[in-house]
Amino acid sequence: MTVDVVVLGATGAAGGLIAARLAERGASVALAGRDPGRLATVAARLGPVAGAEPAIVPLDLTAPADLTSAVASAGLVLNTVGPFARFAPPVVDACLRTGTPYVDLANELPAVMALLDRHEEAVEAGTTLVTGAGFGLAATEALVLRLREQAAGPLGSLRVAAAPAVARDTAGTRATVAATLPEGATTYAAGRLVRAPLGSGAASLTLGGVQRSMIPLPVGDLEAARRVGGADDVTAYGPAPADRASRAAADVSYAYAEATAPDGRVLTAELSAGEGVAVTADLAAETALRVLAGAAPGAWTPCALLGAGLVEAVGCTVTVTGAPGRHAEVSR
Repeated sequence: MTVDVVVLGATGAAGGLIAARLAERGASVALAGRDPGRLATVAARLGPVAGAEPAIVPLDLTAPADLTSAVASAGLVLNTVGPFARFAPPVVDACLRTGTPYVDLANELPAVMALLDRHEEAVEAGTTLVTGAGFGLAATEALVLRLREQAAGPLGSLRVAAAPAVARDTAGTRATVAATLPEGATTYAAGRLVRAPLGSGAASLTLGGVQRSMIPLPVGDLEAARRVGGADDVTAYGPAPADRASRAAADVSYAYAEATAPDGRVLTAELSAGEGVAVTADLAAETALRVLAGAAPGAWTPCALLGAGLVEAVGCTVTVTGAPGRHAEVSR
């Protein structure tokens, strides 16, 4: 039986919510994970979709034959299982073997770079691979694309930042963060990756009208911003630990981008959205459905493939300014 989307990690907070978003939009889904009992609970919560119950696929990602079988039964695979640097490669291998489109939520810098490095393989296989289809990478990438439109050329030094609301702190997220932190404070300087101890390069940035303590992080935002912005000097920030703790009850997520245009203007853009996991579910479902409808083969980040309007399609609000204090554009 072929289904529209196989959701890997469907028992997790993000996976279950993404499956629900897809089902609400009429897509047939298969719920894949290690625990059949928990999968059955998610399936019961979803209920019938187009007259059929969601399929349940008990799956161990370390079993190549089972993984290939699950991937081959899907119109698209949506992977929510982190850390992605560890668990995504065998899934991507299976998708390339079977020609199955792939979308994931990765935002670890090594995982995002590894998938993007497979662009030529994906083109040769005639399939589409998308990484980073969640709040954070997609949000800051969309802002950089908007700034590049305003600049009418490659951007100069570029800073991006994401501050998601944290209503759901999941075990998967914690594991992904723990796997990423050894990379340290990673930035691009003169087109080269530079690593420093975590906590180096702290900055105070204003998001949502509030000054926040931010630190450079080894996140996929960094690579996405560099590629779509054309800048040689790029820093991607996230909230410092003290800032995250002080805003644990926040219900609005923010992203920010700042760059220098070729004519010397300082351009800024800000995005606001809802709770981080909910926005991620919306972005992942929207990305999956658009890729299912047909997309260019290759390895991509979401907005590089589908355009900056992807974030506005799921209810995010974007404001772009042509210079500090001077309003230039509002889009919804």
